[in-house]
Amino acid sequence: MTARALLYDAFMTPLGWLGLDRARHRLVEGLSGDVLEVGTGTGLLPSYPPSVASTVAIDIDPDMLARARLRRPGVTLLQADVQQLPFPDRSFDAVVSCLVFCSVEEPARGLAEIRRVLRPGGQLRMLEHVRSPRPALAHLQDGLNPVWCRMSGGCRLNRETVPLVEAAGFRIVQRAQHLREVVEELVAVPV
Repeated sequence: MTARALLYDAFMTPLGWLGLDRARHRLVEGLSGDVLEVGTGTGLLPSYPPSVASTVAIDIDPDMLARARLRRPGVTLLQADVQQLPFPDRSFDAVVSCLVFCSVEEPARGLAEIRRVLRPGGQLRMLEHVRSPRPALAHLQDGLNPVWCRMSGGCRLNRETVPLVEAAGFRIVQRAQHLREVVEELVAVPV
């Protein structure tokens, strides 16, 4: 296992204690059918409910996938990019994304791919940190973003994900904001 995967887990563990683990559980609750998990990282999402027939999880980083393989028996893990998904149209009943779109180079392209692989009536479930609507906090995020982006391997503190989701042809049907509106939990459906 690489240092990057270990550092990622070390960074995420305290966030889990502070509420991220509960949010991850909410993200997968009630899902059924065939599920695609994009950006699995080191495999920190909890087990899917028994109503999920199959789970495919992807990540672009082979070192993260190596760690995920230890945590996610029974899940098909593939090295792939959300911006160019290797699946036929309408392959999945749900797509799950947890703290992924902050680091996707072309988020509109990734969201278009997700929309393509979702079946009619399918759901996109996301948990993402976003740019704050509060001016002072947004200004701080904007200022820290260049340094943070370099240190974190491409994570952007100030990405405005919700408008990107809507522009990609999704309608948000459920939305919850946390931590001074810097964290978004949402469920969206293709329109």
